This record gives sequence, structure tokens and C-alpha cells, in this order.
Amino acid sequence: MNVIILDIETLSQSEESIRSKLTPFDPSRVKLGNAKKPELVAEIIEAARMEHGNDEVANGALHATTGTLAIVGFRHGEGVKQYHIGEMTEAAIIEATFTEILFALDRGTIISGYFIKGFDLPFIVQRAWLLGVKVPPRIFNAFKPRYPWSENIVCLQEVWLAGSAAQFGTRVSLATVLRELGLPSKSGSGADFGALWASDQKAALQYNADDLAVEMRLAERLI
Repeated sequence: MNVIILDIETLSQSEESIRSKLTPFDPSRVKLGNAKKPELVAEIIEAARMEHGNDEVANGALHATTGTLAIVGFRHGEGVKQYHIGEMTEAAIIEATFTEILFALDRGTIISGYFIKGFDLPFIVQRAWLLGVKVPPRIFNAFKPRYPWSENIVCLQEVWLAGSAAQFGTRVSLATVLRELGLPSKSGSGADFGALWASDQKAALQYNADDLAVEMRLAERLI
């Protein structure tokens, strides 16, 4: 089967930008448990104030409203193509990505990847909306928001679940599936990508290329 693997890498926006979008800290919403003494109540509230927004900052790269695209990578056979912010604006990356996907769909090629419908494509589409880039309806059908993707877009996680629980939002890590199938594991962790990009963009691009190779091996096994 003719398959193209798509995989993205994302970065967090600045802490200042993320915190500017947070709802203001509300002391009245802090859970105090059985605390009654004023000094203990004040201590609990201050601790909550210090924690306010920390999760959003730590997980900024996971959400389109607090993250940005760093790399969109494609693998077709042995060939790898990568669009990245080292060479292009984020909007240009998205436009090039849509062009690649539409060209593949025109040829009847399958676009695949692990959790591609749960993360990669939604992140790209939401960033497109936020940046004012037009989203082609052949890629995302806004009139079918529960099942918006082209039939030629295949999520490897959904394939692995074999219909057993895919409709309930079940998550199985890529590492788990690779291990169960006896396939080589992926290298590194997405949690470390921001630091890797900041220190060595060549290594970051290789990390994405390695992800593409791993997911291609999985696609060859499953579809």
C-alpha cells in the first residue's frame, strides 16, 4: 500500500505569553480541606497561587493555543521531507503541509501516523485557524466535526485498537505498541524536544526523522 507518514514536533510558546492567557487566580476556588486556622488557610492559598498556571506552562507544547509547530515531517518510502521554523514561518509550514497532504490525496495515497487524528492533524488545523491560514475542506470537513478527516487519513493507534475501543478515546502509547510487536523503539522523548531544538536543530530534525522511520515500520506491519 502507498503510505506517507506524517509526524509533527511542537514547541511551547513563551511563559509570559501562556500566563497572559490564563484566567486570573481566584482564592475562593482553592480547596482548603479541613483547614480552619487563618495562618494555615493563608499558607494553602499562597501555595495554590504559586502553582497557578504551572501545568499550562509545562504542557504548553501539547496545545495549539499555547504551542507552535516546530517541524512537520513526511516520510514516503525512504524519502524524508521536513518543513521547519528554522527555514520558514509557521504559517508557511502549515500551507506547505496542506499542499503535501492534498497532493497525496489526489494520488490516492494513505496519510498515516501514530495518533495522527488525536494530536498531529488537530494541532495543525487549530494553528491554521489561529494564524488565519485557510484549512482545505478535503482535509478537515467542518460539517462533520466528529469524523472530519478524509478516508485516506489513517491513524495507526486506531488500527492497533482494531475497533475495540477506538470510539471511546482510549490511548495506547506508541512505545507500548512497538514493544508488543517486537519492533525497535523510538529514541528520545517528546518532552525533551524543546531543549533539543534550542541546543541542536540538526539533532532535533534527526529526532523527527527517526520518529517517521519508526512509524513507517509500524504502518508496514499494521496496514
